[in-house]
Amino acid sequence: MKPKILLVGMFHMGGSSDMIQNEIDDVLSPKSQLELADVIRKLKAFKPNKIAVEALKEDDSEINNAYHQYLNNSLKLNKNEIQQIGFRLSAVMENERIYPVDWMGDVGQRNIEEVLEWAKTNQYELYSSIMEEYIPKIVEPPTTGHTIGDMLIHLNQEKRVQHDHALYMQIARIGTGTDYIGVDWVRWWYQRNLTIFSNLSGLVSDSNDRIILLIGAAHIYLVRQFLLESGVFEVESTLHYLQ
Repeated sequence: MKPKILLVGMFHMGGSSDMIQNEIDDVLSPKSQLELADVIRKLKAFKPNKIAVEALKEDDSEINNAYHQYLNNSLKLNKNEIQQIGFRLSAVMENERIYPVDWMGDVGQRNIEEVLEWAKTNQYELYSSIMEEYIPKIVEPPTTGHTIGDMLIHLNQEKRVQHDHALYMQIARIGTGTDYIGVDWVRWWYQRNLTIFSNLSGLVSDSNDRIILLIGAAHIYLVRQFLLESGVFEVESTLHYLQ
């Protein structure tokens, strides 16, 4: 038996520094809180005993101090998905802690703004394709409904996951000659996701472990690839639980 993992591609409810942002209603509104409760009810069916989140591993103490404040009714939850879904689901499952698994180290790479600015000046056709064809499809809302659950179903559709990853492959094409400008950033993106995989692997203590990862949807393609290729995990269908 292999430990099971459920990858839930998220949008960042409280905003973030990500290259691409999705606009949503206030998650603290009564309507959104009811929608979040429904999502948590659905994810509870997976019976996770460990919930991993897109937060830096070195912030473990800070995050778990906040989680225990929440368990003691002494914390007002903020807007982000770590607290709105991660804390609440973990509490419902009576789990003792939250597991941050992200990495944002600097390996001397160019930043994404620098890469895109270079493309705008020197590879405008490719730049235009990225900005006018790829990114708009990533931020477009779901066509089947407008609840938080609808948005999560939309983000975790296979077609959407494939499209998210294709954007990074377009960025990898930016450059000239042997100056692989886009690759310089995309290699960091791969390292980040490979590190997330490594951190997830480190959470396994028993073959009966059932781990949920709440993470920006753009990460799903690579993290899933690494999990499957490792042979360590059984990756379950996210849509099976969300729909």
